[in-house]
Amino acid sequence: MEESKGSGQSAERTRRTAAPDSGRRAVPLRIVATRFDVILVALTALVASVLGRAVAPALPGASPGIGDLITGVDQLAGFSTQFMAVLGVSTCVRLLLSTLDSTSRSFRSVAILSTTLALPMVISASSRHLAPGWLIALAGLSAALGVTAVRPALQAPQSRAAGLMLLLVTLGSLVSAFGRVLALYASQEVEAELFGLARGIATAGLLIDATSVLLAAVWASRRWRLGVGLVSALGSLAAFVVWVGAQSPAPVEGEGWGRFVARALASLTAHPDPFVEAGLRYFIEIYALLVAAVTLWFRRPPGVGEAICFALLARVSGDVPSCALMLILASLCAVRASLQPVRPHGAAPQAAGRRASLEVVPVTR
Repeated sequence: MEESKGSGQSAERTRRTAAPDSGRRAVPLRIVATRFDVILVALTALVASVLGRAVAPALPGASPGIGDLITGVDQLAGFSTQFMAVLGVSTCVRLLLSTLDSTSRSFRSVAILSTTLALPMVISASSRHLAPGWLIALAGLSAALGVTAVRPALQAPQSRAAGLMLLLVTLGSLVSAFGRVLALYASQEVEAELFGLARGIATAGLLIDATSVLLAAVWASRRWRLGVGLVSALGSLAAFVVWVGAQSPAPVEGEGWGRFVARALASLTAHPDPFVEAGLRYFIEIYALLVAAVTLWFRRPPGVGEAICFALLARVSGDVPSCALMLILASLCAVRASLQPVRPHGAAPQAAGRRASLEVVPVTR
């Protein structure tokens, strides 16, 4: 009896004093965001982007007798945007808890400060328009988190693609936001030369945007043996949509579904207009959405596909509240991907009773 009692106390003492090899703190699985949570936010963001930024603004005047359809799409776009904001904010908080084990002190400090300041702005923007000063502050907070998240993401081999993607998107967000602020000031002061400079800055932002989309397409093509064909098919589909929109000579006036596509493409792109053809801008917008939908489903390396998907949804529009939220999610997902353990080549698969932190963990009690 005494021996069994002593062995039990020894086992309890060992269990209390034992620490993980990585030195990471144990976070309850109920608190940490699962892969299902992240995918749900990304899918909602895709729907909100298509409906709110493209379909809803383009439907009025597209065809007679579709008043009920216009009302329904407006309501669905508003609901999806609100749902994405609420779900995205809660997922950001849960992702933040799982990234505080990062060895980068600068990331931990900026992540806590940026999320606590930016998330209330995102919630406020879901119900009313924010003043330009608040939008600039939101763009700066999301970009600050993206910059500090690049280093830990690039240091881990499994998350370097996400880190490089995050670097391009954050840089493009800063450049494009500055161009829009400059264009707004030039319009108010009626400065033609200054507005031309803003268009030049917007052109630089578009080039960075195109580079990030190309990087995501290359990454997706290497994840699957038929990836090159898939990426090429998505490019053909995007080109076809742009061709349909190009058949309408006047995208703002008139009726017809060709003009509807043209208006949807025009609403999807950011302003001011860069010094490039409109067809190239439209192609980048559509292709980015298609590639984002594909990268979301790649499970290996864990978390990298989700980070790239959010980065593609954010891209160069950090001053838009929903896009700023996507950039914050991309930063947190990239850092969490860098913290995931890497299984050596040829190692045995994980035991059935254990799950990675990005897997869906059902709650049974």
